[in-house]
Formats: sequence, structure tokens, C-alpha cells
Amino acid sequence: MDISIAMLAPCGMNCAVCYAHLRTRRTCPGCRGPEESQPAYCRRCQISACAIQRGIDFCFECQSFPCNLIKRMDKRYRERYEVSLIENAVRIKTVGAKQFLLDEKEKWTCLHCGGVISLHARACSECGQTI
Repeated sequence: MDISIAMLAPCGMNCAVCYAHLRTRRTCPGCRGPEESQPAYCRRCQISACAIQRGIDFCFECQSFPCNLIKRMDKRYRERYEVSLIENAVRIKTVGAKQFLLDEKEKWTCLHCGGVISLHARACSECGQTI
């Protein structure tokens, strides 16, 4: 798994475990990667656009955090994927991006083959093992 800070979206999403980044064709470079290589829904992300407009790297740096945009996305992620983007953001703020990514690597590494488990599909990108 790529543990580069560039793989952290402003909202706290770990792009390294996103299904769009893990797919074999037209791999997404992550929210901070070249826009032309991102899926259309990522290019239209209001949260990322807001962070850029405000000149911040992470939403937790904003005085409005957590804003309604983050709260809505967090609710979807908690319900669908059992992941809280707000908790991720607070953890990044608390322990730092590098430590957060090291913890994420441990959390999302397949015990069967060492591949990366997709947050969205809950399946390993290498062996297909589901969790």
C-alpha cells in the first residue's frame, strides 16, 4: 500500500484503499493526484474543492470542521463501509499523517496474501479474499 501523504484526501479518506485506486485499469491517483486521471465523481468533489478554495490540506484545519458536507459524507461512509471520515480526520490531526497511514496499512493489509483490502469492496485487491 502506498503510504504517501499524497494518498490522504482532505476529508480524511485514505485513497490507497479506495476501489478506484486499487482497480487494474484506469487507476485513480488519489484526490491529490492529477485531476485528469481521477474519476468524474472525484473531480466534482465539493469537499476537495472547498479545501483548495480555503487553502488548507485537511478539513480538520477549517474552523467549520466538521461542516455539513463532511457530516453527510461521514454518515454515508459509516453506514455503508463502517468507516468514519471525521474520526479519520481527527486521528490524522492527533497522531499525524505518517502514523495514521502506518496504522491504515496494518488495518487494510490482507492477512492471506499481503495485498490491499478495498475499503469499499471489503475484498483484497490481489487474492480477492473478503473480510
